[in-house]
Amino acid sequence: MPTWGNTDVVNQKPKFDYERTTREVLQLTTANTTTSGNTIVTIVYNDGAGNNVANIGVVVGQYVFIAGQGTTGSAVSSNGYPGFFKSNNTVTAISGNNVTLATGVKSSVAAGVVIEFDKAISYNAQEQLANYNQDTILVTASRAANGNNTVAQTGNFSAGWVHIQKKTNADGTVRYLKETLVALANATASNTSSGNTSFGSVVTGV
Repeated sequence: MPTWGNTDVVNQKPKFDYERTTREVLQLTTANTTTSGNTIVTIVYNDGAGNNVANIGVVVGQYVFIAGQGTTGSAVSSNGYPGFFKSNNTVTAISGNNVTLATGVKSSVAAGVVIEFDKAISYNAQEQLANYNQDTILVTASRAANGNNTVAQTGNFSAGWVHIQKKTNADGTVRYLKETLVALANATASNTSSGNTSFGSVVTGV
C-alpha cells in the first residue's frame, strides 16, 4: 500500500503506526455472490455446531473490507484501509453464517472472496494516541492561508499532512504543537471540513 496520499480522505493519511485505528480480527470467505446494494453477506464457515460466525469472533460494530483489494476493499467499503484505518461500513447483525452490513456492498462481491473483519484500537482517553489520527490533517496552500483565528497560536503551516496537538500547561495556559509529518507540493483538498481536530477546526476551505 502507498505510504501516504495527497488528498484529504482517511485512507490517504500517512501509514505511520501512530495513525493506526484498527487491527485485523479475522478473514473469512464468501459462500455465494452478494449483489450490489445487498447488505447481507453469507460466509463459508462450519464450527461443528451451529455454524455461527459469532462463535469465532465476528461481532456487531466491526469494520469490514475486502482483504487485499486495492486500498479500500472497494466493493464493501469506499474508504478506510484493511488492518489500518476504519472503513465506512460495519457489521450490524449476525445470524448463523449471514453477516448484515450497515450499508449495501458497493458492487457485486463474488463467491470465494475474502472479507476482513477489523476491530477499532482502543486507547485510554488521556493517552496522546487516543486522538492522534483525528489530529492529523491535510493542509493545502490555501488552507494554510485561511488558518482559523480560533487556533491562531499554531502559527504558520507547511503544506502536507500535519499533526497538531493541544497541550495545556500546569498553569492553565494552552499551547498548540504542530509537526509536519509529510510535506506535499500538490496537496488536494476535497472537502471543507477535514481541518477538524479533536479540539476544533484548525484550517478550512480548499
